[in-house]
Amino acid sequence: MKDRMRGGLVKALLLLIVLLPVGAFLHYNLPGYDVVRVVGTEIRRVDTEPTTGENPQRTRDVYVIQAVDPDGGDVRVYYNEDTGWGFPFYFKFDSANVQARAQELAEDRATALVTHYGWRVPMFSWFPNAVSVERVEPGYTPIPWFNIVFLVILALVIGWIWWSIARWRRRRAAAH
Repeated sequence: MKDRMRGGLVKALLLLIVLLPVGAFLHYNLPGYDVVRVVGTEIRRVDTEPTTGENPQRTRDVYVIQAVDPDGGDVRVYYNEDTGWGFPFYFKFDSANVQARAQELAEDRATALVTHYGWRVPMFSWFPNAVSVERVEPGYTPIPWFNIVFLVILALVIGWIWWSIARWRRRRAAAH
């Protein structure tokens, strides 16, 4: 009896070790939706490489969108960078347009839906990347349709793989 409990505990622990990074990966890369009041925008110069003897320091401009949660007043800050063809595959090439829209909304102090990916980690100065900004009515509640469809399809694929492996094992056991 104890061996079965230990075996179940080991399986649960292994499942957790696999699911935790997969869940974190999905949470980081799938789009998030925040309803905020845009209060400001700016352009920051960011160092990309440290200065070495022969190489001058390389910098780039990063758009920043500052916002406030209209209900709780929590501050939200988003970077606004192109993803280009790289991962995650948002194919975002219009950060200047997104910034102009955010600036317009900031001047109006309007409520906006910010679609983003990534996490805000103050200790490392990490900011989520805004993919789009659009005006919405106060009190708007977004429904994450893309995430719902993606996760349902992912669950179906995993279920199909699980079922195929179980069927293969039953056939193999029946053959012996």
